[in-house]
Amino acid sequence: MSLRLKIMLMLFATLAVYGVMDYFFHITFINRSFLHQEAVQAQEHTDHALAILDYETKGLDLLCNDWAAWDDSYAFIKSQGKDAEYIKSNLGQSYFVYNNLNIIYYLDIAGNVVWRDSINHNHICDDINWANTALIKNTSIRSGFLTTASGPMLLVARPITDSDGVEVVNGYIVMGRLITGSTLEEINSHIHGNIEILAQNDNQPLSHSELKQLRESDNILLKPQENTLFIYKGMVCINSSSDMILQLAITRVGTLHGLAMINYNALSNIIAGIITIGIFILFIRRNVIKPISRLTEHVNSINTADDLSTIPLATPSNNEIGILWQGFNKMVQRVQRDRLRRVAAEEALRGQQQRIQAILDTAPDGIITVDQHGIIESLNTAAARMFNYTTKSLEGESISVLAQDEYAQQIIAVLQNYPDTDHYKCFDSGCEMAGRTYDGGYLPVHMRANSVIIGGQTLFVWIIRDISDLKLMHKKIEQSKRLAAIGEMGASIAHEIRNPLAGISAAAQMLLKGTKDNPRHIEVLNEINTLIARIETTVSQMLDYSRSWNPVKAEIYPGQLVQQLISEAKHKKEFANIDFELNCAADLIFALDKERIRQVLWNLYTNAAEAMPDGGTIRTDIFLNERVFIITVRDEGQGIPDKDLDKLFTPFFTTKLYGTGLGLPICQRIIEAHHGTMQIDSNTDEGTTFILRFPIQRNCDGSIA
Repeated sequence: MSLRLKIMLMLFATLAVYGVMDYFFHITFINRSFLHQEAVQAQEHTDHALAILDYETKGLDLLCNDWAAWDDSYAFIKSQGKDAEYIKSNLGQSYFVYNNLNIIYYLDIAGNVVWRDSINHNHICDDINWANTALIKNTSIRSGFLTTASGPMLLVARPITDSDGVEVVNGYIVMGRLITGSTLEEINSHIHGNIEILAQNDNQPLSHSELKQLRESDNILLKPQENTLFIYKGMVCINSSSDMILQLAITRVGTLHGLAMINYNALSNIIAGIITIGIFILFIRRNVIKPISRLTEHVNSINTADDLSTIPLATPSNNEIGILWQGFNKMVQRVQRDRLRRVAAEEALRGQQQRIQAILDTAPDGIITVDQHGIIESLNTAAARMFNYTTKSLEGESISVLAQDEYAQQIIAVLQNYPDTDHYKCFDSGCEMAGRTYDGGYLPVHMRANSVIIGGQTLFVWIIRDISDLKLMHKKIEQSKRLAAIGEMGASIAHEIRNPLAGISAAAQMLLKGTKDNPRHIEVLNEINTLIARIETTVSQMLDYSRSWNPVKAEIYPGQLVQQLISEAKHKKEFANIDFELNCAADLIFALDKERIRQVLWNLYTNAAEAMPDGGTIRTDIFLNERVFIITVRDEGQGIPDKDLDKLFTPFFTTKLYGTGLGLPICQRIIEAHHGTMQIDSNTDEGTTFILRFPIQRNCDGSIA
């Protein structure tokens, strides 16, 4: 991330934090303070409204108290005739209108109605059981409210006593005034807002929980709706039948305007912050970011330059960044001098390493350097080629990958326990070991180790020699010795056995001519001749195996040779159920000893037929590529067991009842005399394939010799 982006992100993060904190402060403190002030004012308005209602109550209470002091009025009313003139003159409809009264009730001491009247004779309180009201039951309560069908009513009650000052209650006078119409308008003219007294019913704007809150608490309830704040306070009816609610509606335009101004203030703070940050960014960009960017480009040009001498060293300014620029320029000069020295030293070292590596690569033996944990640090080309690896693929690998499993852990143990190891032979005269090539193949090697300490670290230098050719040469020498022994034995047998066998055969023939009437004697003599022929064949094969083969090569058509063998085989009973397939180009020519190759192929066909007693197909493929001439013979027999594969070319080893064990060894001798190889590929229950490979010898012009 660039410095410019980091600074911008830092500034915008600062602005974001500032905006969030400013908004949180306004919401938490200022807005809450406004709302708290609104609640305080609502309480003041409610107290003022209650004070107005109390003033209205006191006025009505004075009027009621004045009438209660005139016990003669009560006497006139209780008189039997109910003096109509007195009532008309004192308690007529004009009196109700003049005093803004809605009802007047005279009650006896038990709370029974003695006399009542109301404006327009509308008896709106006839269903009231006055004896159960708080005005009669509780002498300390002189006023209260009552819900009527015409609306909420303010009631005032006074006990009627004797005029002589004796405190004897003779009855009660109750006066009531509806808080509606002009009365309500008069009250609203003295307060800030509109007041209503509501009865608790299903049409209330309050929920059940809010009503419960008003009944259980003396606090007010605030419900803001758009531009109006509704204030609710619970009031108790004098008959305790239901509660009443004082509703005061006041405008909250000022509060909303104040909240809006607070939000505008927060927004203006953020906008001012953005503008300030923008100006600050421009200042930082001009005086810090651009110079630092130029310095960064200068440093990058230093880092990416192939030749530091091409870097311009002029200083753009004399401030702190200019001082840094000068410091980098001086560093460039020092680095340039050091680089020139290092390049010269590296060239000298590289030349020395190349000479050493060239010397190591010309060595015929593998040279591998490993640490005490067996990790390969370096190796020459001969070592990598010996195990079919590349030099780079082996560096950093464990040397145990070059040994068969039974030797891998032993090598690591020798290195880790050095010098307390028991295998000093590997460090003194060397030891033989079974190596493992890249493809997992077996490679006999001779290994010798030397230790060296470099920089306090012990390194081991292994000199490895491929002894597979040496092993093969020893094997050939041993085989030659065996062949020589077999040749001498064959010559002795030919000299010592053939002449007696000829005499025995002649005697058997004479006896056979003289024996005509005894079938048993004839059978025995024929068996003797058969056994003599088998011995003669064995002696001949022994002589063939031990002889020195010198093939007489001539260009032949291999396909025609195989066709001739197939034609002969079809007339032999051992090939009665055998089918032949041939895949060979008709114009293919190759130089071979025709008779010797014929002998090899006939032997292979015979073995293939014997491996398929129930019949099958023998397939022959002959082809020539750039490097080798190949003949493959494949059968569909039971295959050769793994335990017998390595013994097939051993003289006198055979799995046949009357075999001599010299057929395949002779075939091998013939192929080797052609400088070729014979390979066997066999899988149980899948058949056997013999692969004959003959190397191609080319003339100077590139043609096949």
